[in-house]
Amino acid sequence: MTKKGPLSKAERFYLEHHKSVDLDTLCKDLDRAKSSVKKFLGTLPKEKKTEDSLLYQQFGRNEKGSTVMTQSASEMADSRRVEFNAKKRPSCVTTIKGE
Repeated sequence: MTKKGPLSKAERFYLEHHKSVDLDTLCKDLDRAKSSVKKFLGTLPKEKKTEDSLLYQQFGRNEKGSTVMTQSASEMADSRRVEFNAKKRPSCVTTIKGE
């Protein structure tokens, strides 16, 4: 006999962290009706896959975890550094009175 009423915090936590499991298995594990589980899964925000920036793609990587900056990545970083420092400096520079 399936449970009735709203989902508990523990059940919601379980559903949030087991999105990849099929609906029938989730309903069986929680002893809940398909409609309530499906309704809750529909309210969860969709995961957005972030695209790597062009600068990030210019780095060389291997399966051991080392990362090397290529020449093109270095040039791109240098060109962006000027823009970043120009925005940052006015608020950080102070003048001494009397000079």
